[in-house]
Amino acid sequence: MPFRYHRMERKEQLLELLDPEHEVELDGTFLNRLAAALRASSPSERQQALDKATEAYENALDDVLYENGGILARKAEHDARRSQNLSGQLGSRHSG
Repeated sequence: MPFRYHRMERKEQLLELLDPEHEVELDGTFLNRLAAALRASSPSERQQALDKATEAYENALDDVLYENGGILARKAEHDARRSQNLSGQLGSRHSG
């Protein structure tokens, strides 16, 4: 698998960790590029359109991770703290 796909996979995993409920939406530009690839009449046009779609998808991931990443990271930290607090409260109820 080319390096680009490994990079995108890591970004997708990070986004999944930061936004498990999928509250953030990616820019849809890559869908337009993907549709163009499906409509392409020649293999070279199709490959060119797929390359553009892949690049647009990676750019959309970057936008979400880097522009919204701070917000998502804070949200994930807050959710983790809340989860710890709840399990601590449940533990103290059972031990009492």
